[in-house]
Amino acid sequence: MTPQAINAWREYVLKHIVDNLETNKDNILDHFVCEDNHCLTRQEIEQNGLMDFDISITLHRDKKQSFGLGLGFFKVNLIR
Repeated sequence: MTPQAINAWREYVLKHIVDNLETNKDNILDHFVCEDNHCLTRQEIEQNGLMDFDISITLHRDKKQSFGLGLGFFKVNLIR
C-alpha cells in the first residue's frame, strides 16, 4: 500500500466528515443549545468563533508508541 493511497483514503474520509458537519451544522447547534447547561446561545457560539475549529484524522496504524499525533497526522481547517 503506497503512502499516496493511504493519504487519498484519509483525505476522502476527512472530506466526508467535514461535509457531514457542514450539512448538519444547524441541527448540531440547535441540539447543543437545547441540551447545554452553560447557557450558551447559538448567537454567542457563532459570534465568538466557536464554529471555527480544526478536524484531524490520525490512523491508528500511524500512531507513534509515545505521545504525539503520529506520522499520519492530517488536519483541515473547517471554514463555515
